[in-house]
Amino acid sequence: MSRVVSVVCTMLILAAMLNSITPVSAQLLPEIVITCEDEGEIDSGSVTRNVIIECTVENPSMFSEQVTIQVQAGELDSSAPESMTVAAGESLDFDVLFRSDEAEEPGEMEVNVTATVNQVNGVPYPLGTSDSEEIIITIIEYMNCNSEIGQGGGIFDGGDEISISAAVNCNSNKEGDVSYQVHLIKKNMGSSSWPSGFENIGGNCNVDIDVGDTGENCNFRIGTPDNLDSDWEGCIVIIEVGEIRPNSCPNSNKVDIKIKKKTVGLGIELGGNGSIVEQLGLTEEQLPVIGGSVGIVLVIIVGLMYYRRKGREYE
Repeated sequence: MSRVVSVVCTMLILAAMLNSITPVSAQLLPEIVITCEDEGEIDSGSVTRNVIIECTVENPSMFSEQVTIQVQAGELDSSAPESMTVAAGESLDFDVLFRSDEAEEPGEMEVNVTATVNQVNGVPYPLGTSDSEEIIITIIEYMNCNSEIGQGGGIFDGGDEISISAAVNCNSNKEGDVSYQVHLIKKNMGSSSWPSGFENIGGNCNVDIDVGDTGENCNFRIGTPDNLDSDWEGCIVIIEVGEIRPNSCPNSNKVDIKIKKKTVGLGIELGGNGSIVEQLGLTEEQLPVIGGSVGIVLVIIVGLMYYRRKGREYE
């Protein structure tokens, strides 16, 4: 009964307003028209994780209208003006902001923006004339990963095995996988090729990625050559498989290493450029003296062994 009374009162008010104006070609009854951008995209992996949709409400009637704005956004958060007053024959622009969670599943979703006439010329309008606009919001799939190489490095001998670890952290709105590899870069060489003689013993590290945050430790093993001609200096980095290999050591997120060429006996280096005499620190003048001394010692040792043997035979 109360609803009927309200409708009747509203119609009487409208009739009074119609009688007080000169007939024109404008819309005689309250009406509202809303238009919005048809679609938008949200990158859930970005800092903002939102999209702004531009809308317009138009009042084609001859009355001033107060319009309420309602947004149906499903799983998305939204923000829009609650209401606005649109003059007769005028239009107003406004923005609707849609925001997703960080791990929002990729795909398309339909949202709705509705404008409803709430008042006409300052008088409540219970008939609630409205108009709606549907918008398609696309959630873009993303997978962001980074690696942080652990502590280590230092000086190693040729033939040693080097162990390196790295922490891999990923953030994604879909399940997937990523693979990381160890890479060696020679100091001041300017080449992205894997150095000759070095071996990637452990192979690559594969990481299974879940929706949200994923963290995993990767361990790498590198075999070094035992026949180096000279000391090898450079760095170790960890890169994602498929990335362009760097040809110089970065300023950070690396491990510096030095591989010394192998030595034997009294510190003599195999494969070295210098002779054994030079590696022992001897001069040509010292060689005859040392050679004679060694010869005398050998003669004495042989003589002692001979007389000891003869002594045993007489016994």
